[in-house]
This record gives sequence, C-alpha cells and structure tokens, in this order.
Amino acid sequence: MISWILIFGSLYVAGLAYSAYISKKGQKRNFFQSYRLANSNVGFILGALTFSATLFSTFTLMGMPNFFRQHGVGAWIFLGVTDTAMAFVILWFGINLKKRLLDRTFTNVSNLLAESYNSKIAKYVYWFGIFVFLTPYVAIQIRGVASFLSQAIPYDIHLWGWALAILIAILIYSYIGGIKAIIYSDAMQGIILLFVTFFICIVCINLMGGIKSSFYTLNANNPDLLSVPGPKGLLTFQFLLTSFITIILMPITQPQLFTRIVIMKDVRNMKRMAIAVGIFAFLIIFPTIFIGAYGAINYPDLTPPEFLFNVLVVDQHKIIGALVIIGLLAAAMSTADSQLFALESEVVTSVKNQIRHKIPILIFAGISFLIATSSSFGDNLVLLARLSFMGTALLAPMILFGIFSKNPPGKELPIITGLTLLIYLISCLWPGLVSAKIMGINLVLLLLAINILVALIRYTLTKLINI
Repeated sequence: MISWILIFGSLYVAGLAYSAYISKKGQKRNFFQSYRLANSNVGFILGALTFSATLFSTFTLMGMPNFFRQHGVGAWIFLGVTDTAMAFVILWFGINLKKRLLDRTFTNVSNLLAESYNSKIAKYVYWFGIFVFLTPYVAIQIRGVASFLSQAIPYDIHLWGWALAILIAILIYSYIGGIKAIIYSDAMQGIILLFVTFFICIVCINLMGGIKSSFYTLNANNPDLLSVPGPKGLLTFQFLLTSFITIILMPITQPQLFTRIVIMKDVRNMKRMAIAVGIFAFLIIFPTIFIGAYGAINYPDLTPPEFLFNVLVVDQHKIIGALVIIGLLAAAMSTADSQLFALESEVVTSVKNQIRHKIPILIFAGISFLIATSSSFGDNLVLLARLSFMGTALLAPMILFGIFSKNPPGKELPIITGLTLLIYLISCLWPGLVSAKIMGINLVLLLLAINILVALIRYTLTKLINI
C-alpha cells in the first residue's frame, strides 16, 4: 500500500503546487481582492465544492462513522438532516447579505460589524468568539488525521510529527496562493472525500450482506442503535435541537463560511451553490451510517482509532486504503487552512508586507498544534466539533442584527454576547462553576435565547424611538 500512497500523494502534491502557481499568477492586479477574496468572482460549482469541503472535514469520514457506531441512527438526525437544512439558511442569508453589501466594501466580518455598530466592541467580541472556539476546531482536524497517520503508515513517526508536518504544509501553501489556492485545494478534497466515502460504504454494505441484512443484524446485536436517544442516551430532544440550531447557524457565524458566500460571483451563482451544498451534504453523510453500522457489528468494542484503521484501511483494497489516507490528509489540510486563513483575515486587513502579517496565523497555528497534541484532547471528534459550533452560534444574533438593521444597533447586544460567550467558555473549562443545564434546559439554548431577546428588545425600542 505504501507504493500507492506515494503515487496518490505525489499526484495530490502536484495538484497543490499547480493550484498555488496559477493562484499566485492571478494576483498581479488588485492584490488584496485577489489574495483575500478571490476577486469575488467564484462560480457555483467551485463555490459549492469549496464551501462543502470547508464544512465537511476529517470528522465526516472519521468522526461520523464512529459516532453512529456508538449512538445509532440519531446520528443522521444530528448531522445529515441538519446539514441539508443548512442549505436553506445559506440561501436566505446569502441573498440578503449580497443585497446588503452592494453599497459596502467588504474586507472581513469583524470590520463589517464594527462599521454596523459604529463601535469596536462588536469587533472584539467577534474576535473573542471565533478565536476561542475555532482554534480548537482547527486542532480537531489536525489531531484526527495525525492520529490516523501515525497508526496507518508503518514508520516510527509520532503524532506530533505528523501534526507539525501538516501545519507547515498548510502555512506554506496558503502563504503562496491565498484564498484562491485554498479554494482549489477544497475542490480536490471534496471530490476525493465524496468518492472514497461512497466506495467504502458500498464495500461495508456488501460485507454485511446488504442493507436489509445490516439492519437485521444491528437489531439483533444492539436494538438501541436503531432508535433515539441511542444506547448511551445521548441523543435526547435537547441535544438534537441544540445541535440543529448551532450547526445551521455556521454560515452566519464562522468567517471561513461567511467569506465563501461573499466571494460568490452573483446572487444567481450563490443560489445554485446553496442547492449544490445541500445535495453534497446528503451524499457525503448518508454513507457514513452504513460505515458506522459495519463498525457496530464487527468492531463494537475497539477504540475509535482502532476501529477507523480497520474499517478504512485493513478491510479495504490497498488502493482504496491508500486513497483514504491521502483523502483524510487532504480533508485536514483543506479545512484547517480555510479556518486559519479566515482567522488571519479577520485581524489583518493588509497584504503589503505578507511576512510580517503572517504573525497572527503563526500564533493560531501554534495554539492549534499544542491543543492537537495534548494528551487530554480525546478522540471523540464529533462532540468536540459540536462544542465549537455551539460557541460560535452565540454570535448569530449580534451578526444578523448588526448587518441587517437599518438603524444604529447600539452597544448593548455586543456586550451581552461577550458575557454569554464567557459564561459558556467557563462551563466548558470548569463545569463545576457553571452547569451545562439550568432548570433542565441546555445552557447554550438559554444563552442564545438571551442574545435573541436582547436583540429583539433593542430592535423594538429603536423602532419606537424613530416613530
């Protein structure tokens, strides 16, 4: 399999090199717009691939099958239905955002909020939210694929060695090509991930004796996997509701997805992109149910890394196993470089001195590396990703009210949003101080409700004053 890894790896590196070259070549005119925003001229096919690849990362092929193996069919409600519903949010938000930006010059989300609120408080609160909750999400990508590579490739390379190599490759690639190179990388990753996921799904279904047989066997082995809340009782109504709300808000709250809506060529292409993302979501997540079912039947007691190594490599043809390894590496690089580049773009609005302005991304990358290689990080990628989504979801009322309000929004909402972010962060780090549930209600739902209520009160008062 090593020979095939080298062949596919060489093709992937050649593709990255060519993408970086043509992206660099196109940066001669209007360097900032090209380097940061791809000249806002992305068509719907490339737009759908880059959005989907940024959204569906290593935890799609590594996290979701394991999540199903442990918690059952509710995994589809958790992510499959939710990500398909996200297409409608992209459609609504994208149409209105494009209209709103017709008379504005977009540089990044934080500056847009500062202008909308006429205060830097909104910018700082947004920075706090995305840096605190997206930096660990970058680490999830790196940790997932690094742990897999350290087990799958028969060389004595520690997890931190793989993580460091991935980060260095990301930094060099994004430095040379900017967002256009990242978009091309996303497109390659999305195609590889879709092909690999479907092929492994077909193999797993055949090994289980067909779809009908797989469900009969699951029902005989562990019937709780075929219902919610699942064998461990995780997939309760509040868990699913919180997951649904926080995930569909990602295009609004996370800068790497927000920017991909902005850079679409026009509203027509943006509409087509939203529909294509919904189709991609269905196609990429549905097969993971059967991969997880295969694991629940054949490897119910293995650790997540052992289960993934067996189902993705050992039980596959060596060509597919090699393609899986390259595909996961591509997925980690694609999602991580999108997020790191987006974080950098939020604090750096100039590209006149690229080397000096790369300091923020080096800091983010360093923090992500430390988190990814921490022994206490854990291997449950989906739940860790969900914590990240819930943190950024608290920003949604502030962002929506700031962008779409026709009257000065005031500073109350950014201040309250900052406080709710701090409370949620404390609940994650020190659960003994702030409980994850208050009066039986999920803390994130309560905090999000507070932010929505403050936004509605401010909107009502502003309307009354203007009348």
